Amino acid sequence: MQRPAAPGSLCVVPAGSGQGPPLYVCYCAGPEGQGLGAEPGAAGAFHLRVTDALELWSASFTPETLEKHKAQHGLDEAEDYSSWFRVACDQHAVSLTLKDDSNAHLTISREAKTLTFDLFKVPSPEAAPQLQALMLGLAEQVCRLERQLAALKDMTPSSRKKPQPAKQQLFLPDPDSRRGAPGPVIRKWMPGESIINPGFKSKKPASGVNFDDT
Repeated sequence: MQRPAAPGSLCVVPAGSGQGPPLYVCYCAGPEGQGLGAEPGAAGAFHLRVTDALELWSASFTPETLEKHKAQHGLDEAEDYSSWFRVACDQHAVSLTLKDDSNAHLTISREAKTLTFDLFKVPSPEAAPQLQALMLGLAEQVCRLERQLAALKDMTPSSRKKPQPAKQQLFLPDPDSRRGAPGPVIRKWMPGESIINPGFKSKKPASGVNFDDT
């Protein structure tokens, strides 16, 4: 079994002007490489496809018809439709209208220019392998992205716990717990020592008040 093509540009759009279901997957396979569900040996061709996972609509171009389509829309031959589609997907500038059961109309806008494509329903026998390639390609892409995400997580250093700030002490410590701890020495006052200048003796001993002099 052929290895599924790696997913390229795609977007999910509603049909018509509605914002809800049904939704359709729009994707392309361009001339710059094998895109989603591109056929082997299809280099140089360009394919636009729309699917609801049950049915498939497609617009396929050979290099000759692609050049003609560009000329009809006033584009240079060197313009790349794959880049157009990728930018339009990023800017949500892709719109889809289902004309009937077998035809669809796709519009891709970029800046002031608009490209229009008529898509036709692909018969079920031909659509089945293309839808299978799309599903397997998307599954492979999801698995690869999950591996890359796991590798990035392993490379990220684990966050360290920040030290908790010390809680404010609301109560005085137990006096017994302060015994033996160094603290200020309270000097005892000695008799005859100056009260104003501790450490110096008073020149004249203090005497009481003589009431006889009054």
